[in-house]
Amino acid sequence: MKDRLRIIANAFEFFKSTVPINLGVSLFVGYFGGLIAFNFSFLIFGLLLSFVLKELRNENDYLFYFNNGISKKQLWMYSWFFSFLSLIVGIFILNLIRHLF
Repeated sequence: MKDRLRIIANAFEFFKSTVPINLGVSLFVGYFGGLIAFNFSFLIFGLLLSFVLKELRNENDYLFYFNNGISKKQLWMYSWFFSFLSLIVGIFILNLIRHLF
């Protein structure tokens, strides 16, 4: 159980490092394409671009995660899952704000 929590915590740290690029790209796409384009970009295009840039700039970071028992594929899957959860929470908060105001 403790190992699983450590893996999830490490994967969340990886996810947090992908958020600035993903959010920046997705906001740009969302500005021109609307909310649906933002959602699509946040889950696919922005996240993939974040992975590519991490691959080019911080290739050695994957060694840290591999030594902690997390493969690159698992990192990417956890990041997509965290992105999906973030998007769901964001949509819920946005709808809540719309209904309140």
